[in-house]
Amino acid sequence: MSTDAAVGVSRSAGVVAGATMASRVLGLLRDSAIAYALPVAASDAFFVAFTIPNLLRRLVGEGALTVAFVPVFSQALSRSHDEARTVLRATWTLALLVTSVVCVLGMVFADPLVIAFAPGYLGDPAKLELTTTLLRLCFPYVVSLSLVAVAMGALNALGHFFRPAIAPVWLNLCQIASVFIGLAFFTTPVLALGFGVIVAGVLQVWLQLKPLRARGFAPKLLWAPGDPSMRRLGWILLPSLLGASAYQLNTITTRAIASFFGDGPVSYLYYATRLLELPLGVFIFALSMASLPALARSVAAGDRPALHRSFAEVVGLALALALPCTAGLILLREPIVALLFGWNPEHFGPEAVRLSALALLYYTLGLVPIALARIYVNLCVAHENTRTGAHAAVLSLIVNVLGALVLVGPLPYGTLWDGLVEAQRACVVADFGFLGLALATSLAAAANAVYVMIAARLRYGATLPARAWLDYLRLLGATAILCSAVVFGLWLLPTPSPASVEAALQVAGLIALGVLTYLSGLWALGAKEFALVRRLARRVASAV
Repeated sequence: MSTDAAVGVSRSAGVVAGATMASRVLGLLRDSAIAYALPVAASDAFFVAFTIPNLLRRLVGEGALTVAFVPVFSQALSRSHDEARTVLRATWTLALLVTSVVCVLGMVFADPLVIAFAPGYLGDPAKLELTTTLLRLCFPYVVSLSLVAVAMGALNALGHFFRPAIAPVWLNLCQIASVFIGLAFFTTPVLALGFGVIVAGVLQVWLQLKPLRARGFAPKLLWAPGDPSMRRLGWILLPSLLGASAYQLNTITTRAIASFFGDGPVSYLYYATRLLELPLGVFIFALSMASLPALARSVAAGDRPALHRSFAEVVGLALALALPCTAGLILLREPIVALLFGWNPEHFGPEAVRLSALALLYYTLGLVPIALARIYVNLCVAHENTRTGAHAAVLSLIVNVLGALVLVGPLPYGTLWDGLVEAQRACVVADFGFLGLALATSLAAAANAVYVMIAARLRYGATLPARAWLDYLRLLGATAILCSAVVFGLWLLPTPSPASVEAALQVAGLIALGVLTYLSGLWALGAKEFALVRRLARRVASAV
């Protein structure tokens, strides 16, 4: 890439990606430990319980609050540090107050929340009670992560990306420790995971305080809801919250419907999404986080040519990362799932591996649309337009719900009203079982991406020239080279035991082969993204 902005974004994205890589790897180790130590009925209960605070975490931590806070804080910072400190402290105080109220209400009304999120558990009182207890333990995490979200936005705007990105490591470390503490000291081992979530939240907040103080932005309580910046933050935040809520309701829909399919599907879908979130978190979300301040600065300066150049280069880098990840996950889905989660056949046997791998296949189809949507939404947010992303997310929710209802086959009678079940059965067009939920999620991601791309073009003009799309064809060529090499490697190598050292070496070798052939393809085809992908890979490796 030729522009300084693109190089800067790549450098920042590399820092975030390296930290996120460490977090995601630990997250996979945590999930592997859970699959090894807990039966799927217990892991189902925890994953459903953690859905609610995790949903709110993603609203404030990876979505609405951070995205809305960055442009407001950045503009205040451009005027004076004192004004920026006021914005930070007022937002910190408001976030603490609101999420504390939400936490108390969530713990009081935990029973109906679990029924709403997993209606299928009504037929299993023991599982319902366990999930409710876990939810009450997990809810305080919401307060911690709202504060982390504010700190994350401030530190990113100040050019510091590592501490916010590395914060989730604490959650993974605490939960890994909780798995073994639970086995050793708890009658019901899964309850230890709930206590681990509380400890992790406190540690994540503490981690952000030192870099904020070092930059003169120590958080303090400041009640200033009438500050003009707070009103502006509210106007940006409300539609962004709507959009992020709609996106997260897709997860709620998925787990609610999966609860009707007995023990296992909630865990299988969760493990598949965790594998998808590795490339999303390490590359796509890192690139999205790093590119937003750069795009916002170009918009604030009124430099439209620089904005369009930077945007085209960021889209190219997003595709250069998403395409090979899509191919790799599809081709290596079953060996990866078996390696990570198949160590204890008593809890996670061959059928569980097969079903999780199929769920991963269907989820992975949505990776490229998600990548494009995130970058286009950033373009809109840089113009202080969060409504387009909100509208796209609502459309995505509608597509996901309708897609799930028509693809999962007939729901059972006995839990929902018979009239609703009959209406759903009349609309079924295919019976994928719970795997239809993963396919519906990818269809929803595609609808989201198409909408936001069309809306952005209509509102901001041709941000991507036709020549840029022609350049992106080189990325498809390099991905085809990767696929050929990996398919040949799978054909050539013997099949090892599903979970073994030999399997680990084989998967690692195939991934390395894919990376090398993909980079070689980018270089041979003259793709402009080659230099930035190589630089990003080096940053990730050095950070890890």
